[in-house]
Amino acid sequence: MINKGLIFIPTYNERENVGRLIDQLDELNFGFDYLFIDDNSPDKTGEFLDQLAIEKPYLFVIHRLKKLGIGSAHIDGIEWAYKHNYQILITMDSDFSHSPTLILELIKNSEIADVVVGSRFAKKNSLSEWNFLRKFLTHLGHLLTKLFFKMPFDATGALRLYRVDKIHSDCFNIGKSKGYSFFFESLYILYKNNYNIIEIAIDLPARTYGQSKMKFKDAVYSLYLLFKMVLQNLFFPSSFLVYQKNLEIQNSVDLIDEQGWDDYWAKQHSINNWLYDHIASLFRQIFIKPYLNSFIHKYLPKGSLLLHAGCGSGQVDFDITNNYAVIAMDFSMNALNLYRNNHIRIENLIQNDIRNMDLENESIDGIYSLGVMEHFEKADILLILEEFRRVLKNNGKAIIFWPPAFGLSVYFLKIWHFMMNKILSKNIKLHPPEVSLLRSKKQIIELSRESGFSLIEYRFGPRDLFTQVVIVLNKVDVK
Repeated sequence: MINKGLIFIPTYNERENVGRLIDQLDELNFGFDYLFIDDNSPDKTGEFLDQLAIEKPYLFVIHRLKKLGIGSAHIDGIEWAYKHNYQILITMDSDFSHSPTLILELIKNSEIADVVVGSRFAKKNSLSEWNFLRKFLTHLGHLLTKLFFKMPFDATGALRLYRVDKIHSDCFNIGKSKGYSFFFESLYILYKNNYNIIEIAIDLPARTYGQSKMKFKDAVYSLYLLFKMVLQNLFFPSSFLVYQKNLEIQNSVDLIDEQGWDDYWAKQHSINNWLYDHIASLFRQIFIKPYLNSFIHKYLPKGSLLLHAGCGSGQVDFDITNNYAVIAMDFSMNALNLYRNNHIRIENLIQNDIRNMDLENESIDGIYSLGVMEHFEKADILLILEEFRRVLKNNGKAIIFWPPAFGLSVYFLKIWHFMMNKILSKNIKLHPPEVSLLRSKKQIIELSRESGFSLIEYRFGPRDLFTQVVIVLNKVDVK
């Protein structure tokens, strides 16, 4: 039950509007408090609000010394809501472009969502009264946020409801924007952190009273920040996440790291590995991630319990952890810490040797593993596959990405090593040796038969630029 709400409204030269706005809000009798943040308006909006607050104990006014930006005002308002323990926060404009009656619909939907957004695009001709330039900029912003961030919402509007009692406050500390770009940046962070966002359709008239304060330079900066976020999401996707620091890793103290994986993951940010790591990260985001998603969705129903065997830092399975219960397993504690930082939803984190896993028989619906098998000799590969079969349920699937000796990534890695070690004399070893690069489909057929699997798909092609063979194995019921 919602019993403590706050309506936040930033102001700058809005004296002619705020009195009528407060009267209309009072008539609706929400029982909420009002917070106005004024940026030292020349028309004395702040002082006028102070006078109104004398007779309205539920009206609060914060004065700032100068115009600091619409985004920074929203950040201050959100911080104030958290500080005073409100359950919900509603944000809106003061010029009546957001009708106070829309708040009823926002509140109604707050029972089923963490964020409710007023959408100017959910209803046809909702912007019919706007001039061409403003329509163009608004539709362009909507197109770009849908295209680059896959957000189906109106990401640039100010009419919103936040369930601050459910949203982690750190979500509003990650962003950088102090201007109009705050709106799409903050919504993307909430979207990325898997908060439930829904929309209500609104009609938005031309600015009813006063003049729009958005300048051309604000639009240019917003465009700059949008493309900066695109690059940030490609190279540093975890920078948008609120880390699961409370999720404990089940560690095994008796493991012996023969291949040096813990050192490998500890050196991911060293200067010698920086360029290679970023090229590899970009490739994984653009090619491997969607490729893996397609195989997971093809063979495993949503909600299944999956094991990511040899999970590493988890750069490619963020989408999977949002739709499946995923147990992340790796030999390296450093890798598991990185994985935790890169994900919001994780069923469990386990430090284990995948040749001898601490999992119950027939407890897992599906397994996926990328870039793991090539680091083991045949005897160990058979142990891994036998363990996969042991923990999989009947008809469970194992999806394995295994680079072949003839894959383009293998040649790229050889060229890179040659450049760094022979030409630049760096003596760099990017990762433990790949002793079992895949040779042929026949090799997989023999391994699957020996370990109790049947091969149901073997794929090598252009979708990942010929870098990985994708193998799908089905657990055979041996009677």
